[in-house]
Amino acid sequence: MAKKIIWILVSCLMVLSLVMASCGPGEVEEEEEEELLPPTEPKHGGTLEIIGGELGAIDPTINQAIRCGHMQWTSSELMQGDWSKGPQGTGETAWDWGFLGDITLESGELAESWELPDDETIIYNLRKGIYYHDKPPANGRELTADDVVWNIQMQFNYPPAWQTIAYPPTEPAVVTGELLPGDPRRPTSVKALDEYTVEVKVPAASQAIMLLEIGDNLYTNPPECWTEGDGWKSWEDIVGSGPWILADYVTGSYVTYEKHPNYFESDPIHPGNRWPYLDAVKLLIIPDRSSQLAAFRTAKIDMMAGFGAVTVEEFEDTIKRCPDLEWSSRTSTPAVAAGRVDKAGLPFYDIRVRQAMNLAVNQKEILRDYLKGEGVMLGYPFAPTKGFEKFYTPLEEMPEEVQMLFTYDPERARELLAEAGYPDGFKTTIVCTATSADEVSMLKAYLADVDIDMEIQTVESGQWFSMRAEKAFEEMSYGVAAGLWAPFEQLTTKRGMVENVACIDDPYFDEVGKVIGRDMVKDPENYFNTMKEAAVYELSLAWAIWMPCRYLYNMWWPWVQNYYGISWSGWANISDWYKGIWIDPEMKKSMGY
Repeated sequence: MAKKIIWILVSCLMVLSLVMASCGPGEVEEEEEEELLPPTEPKHGGTLEIIGGELGAIDPTINQAIRCGHMQWTSSELMQGDWSKGPQGTGETAWDWGFLGDITLESGELAESWELPDDETIIYNLRKGIYYHDKPPANGRELTADDVVWNIQMQFNYPPAWQTIAYPPTEPAVVTGELLPGDPRRPTSVKALDEYTVEVKVPAASQAIMLLEIGDNLYTNPPECWTEGDGWKSWEDIVGSGPWILADYVTGSYVTYEKHPNYFESDPIHPGNRWPYLDAVKLLIIPDRSSQLAAFRTAKIDMMAGFGAVTVEEFEDTIKRCPDLEWSSRTSTPAVAAGRVDKAGLPFYDIRVRQAMNLAVNQKEILRDYLKGEGVMLGYPFAPTKGFEKFYTPLEEMPEEVQMLFTYDPERARELLAEAGYPDGFKTTIVCTATSADEVSMLKAYLADVDIDMEIQTVESGQWFSMRAEKAFEEMSYGVAAGLWAPFEQLTTKRGMVENVACIDDPYFDEVGKVIGRDMVKDPENYFNTMKEAAVYELSLAWAIWMPCRYLYNMWWPWVQNYYGISWSGWANISDWYKGIWIDPEMKKSMGY
């Protein structure tokens, strides 16, 4: 019977189409709803089948680690989100947006504990008995502090690594060697004190952010893959200490991860039960959306969640056909239309123009008609979810200069444009992908009413990402407001960041960054208050047209157990939690599948 969990979580998925496939065997009449109860006992074994994409980037020394999607399955971090505090345990978080800088939601992974003996030192105490996959060149050996040291040095020095991008050195380095000077927030040294202890020295002003950047956003892999070999050239070369071994990959068909038989972690909620519970997770590569949904409704795949979450139209059709499904609603990552604020010759340099563009767009009408009421008016820079409770300010409690940006007032928009020197409007261009063209066309129509002529330039997604990263668009761009999932990284407001699409260069956010770096761990109350105030300030800048945020839906068959609609655990772990769920094959069989 249909069982609902109403948590509001997150995702970057936008789009897609309806399907006309039937539910297949197991379809029953919808019965009265009942509360979802947790399964009584964990079960080991079985294969979970979900939607996935091509393997893509493999080697973290020539790609950003976050682009090497397999590492969330095959590798491990020093820290992770505390599974026992999620909906499976105490319910302190719904794991809707990860830990969001709340240190109380973190636990150890490779590290069993950490210490801050003074303002410039971080100590990670590693677990003993952590073994790599039994594949060459590591051949199942034990992971040591020297491995962690090598990976920290590489990821803070090597040009493609995320840490090098976010906290750049003065010059690029080879993979090995001491940490180079550079960004004042960078660690200054890292060394192994013994086989299981890593010491990192950092500037006092960045101790908190470095504890977590190194702890829960940096993977450890066996150095000999590079120091004694040529790195990871194919999927068969990949070896880590994570819960899953990349066992098979067929281009255009599937990626299969099998459990690491010598994995070190146990379930903190069910002591004595070794993770992972599943024998394997198979990611089926099904590019066509209608085929994905048809496969889900006929139980050929077990879940549609995370980046595969469904739209309201897809949800309504699917739950009608398959009332046995369980589901949770969540907010998506809202899209915004941003104009560059770094060029004095562009209209967007003047805040009155940016305010006018927001007033010219009827956000309430978009939410009511285009999104069918299935969303929220204010979903950025924080969403009205459990995870953001300590950050979020409801729209009705915002100052007037923010509230007015969500008010449809084309007459006032014309007045502001005239005050800014554009009484007859202006022409501009906006870059977007084909999947966003309909939404941008809506904006074009609204803006035309106040004499803003916006030319839409549609590019393929790869080019769009490249143009955004290189700031190669001349005036405006349309895409997701990426800062939502990691506010402490200041993705949209820190100078030099890829996602700072408006090209903001505001000293206010430098001061916010100092609070993040200093207080996120030692003075969390000041951190939360500062981030809450910064959100109001960011909205008041009107660096984009603030759009309503749509609902999406995670859906899964009831034989997928110990899963409660979570999407994101820890810092950036969208796959880490699969080690804690299991399936009930007897239930699946009894339902006719």
